[in-house]
Amino acid sequence: MIFIEDYDGCYGDALERYYNFKKYSSDDGNVFFHGMGCVEKTAHKERYSDFNKKIFWNLEQPCAWQGDERIKNISSNADGYFDKIFTICPYSAKWLNERQGGNVFSASFIPFSEDMIIDKKEDKSYDAIYWGGIHSEENFNIVNSIKDFKYNFMSLGPGHWSSQFRNSIARRFITSQNVPRKVMWSILRKTKVCPMSNLLFLQEPQVNSIKSMENWEQCEAFSHLDQFIMPQNKTRMVECAVNRTLILVKRNPWQLDSMWFEPEKDFLYFNDYSELPGLIRETTENWHKYEHIVDSAFAKAKQNYTVQNFIDTVQKEIS
Repeated sequence: MIFIEDYDGCYGDALERYYNFKKYSSDDGNVFFHGMGCVEKTAHKERYSDFNKKIFWNLEQPCAWQGDERIKNISSNADGYFDKIFTICPYSAKWLNERQGGNVFSASFIPFSEDMIIDKKEDKSYDAIYWGGIHSEENFNIVNSIKDFKYNFMSLGPGHWSSQFRNSIARRFITSQNVPRKVMWSILRKTKVCPMSNLLFLQEPQVNSIKSMENWEQCEAFSHLDQFIMPQNKTRMVECAVNRTLILVKRNPWQLDSMWFEPEKDFLYFNDYSELPGLIRETTENWHKYEHIVDSAFAKAKQNYTVQNFIDTVQKEIS
């Protein structure tokens, strides 16, 4: 399987840029497309059309369903080009397979390169961390909850946030911008906890776009559009796991969080942001009571969610 990578339009320091897929490449007549540039440009599809099995890894679902018809068609494999598509949204996979009457789509975990995993534990210098943008009150609540601790809030900057939050007080809490990912990982290893929501936040036009699709009601990812949210399998859980940071997840209507990691064993849920500061205080002040959860998540990620594990999964499914 050879790997074709085109990250055009992708964030310049995204996790997937560290996978080094070329390391696993072998010419067996199959081709694996990685990066939206591979599917948004026709040249790649034309060049590899004669390959035996054509595989694509879709990291855009369920985000793609809020886009225009062209993006939706690409994401749903409307032209039937790909023989297998792995997606980080299990609900999209199930929905598309049922709609199309096949088994082209399979759910995928988010891997971490085994070459980047550091086994040695580091002393904890920080209590809490959040990295990302402010796109909703939930994001703001996370930052507001960690700011009274020894924390880091890393972001690309307010210019990348939802417009209603760009001039919010959250700007004052940024500790650093455009931090290289490897530097962020080093800070993660020195940090005790990371709260997260694992949700995608929508605006009314995006909801309307989703509802324009046939049988949209049958996709579980769309079950709470009235609340303007969808589940999103982000990279934070695996990045925290391999860097030994305790994962704190805001409970939500879906089970995506517990699909790859086990609650209470590998991470902790919290129910409301009013309890988050207390949970941060409890876990950071009594770290010895919670470090076993961090160790469990680390062991699970290292054993099951590396790039090699992902390649093995792909090979098994297309064989």
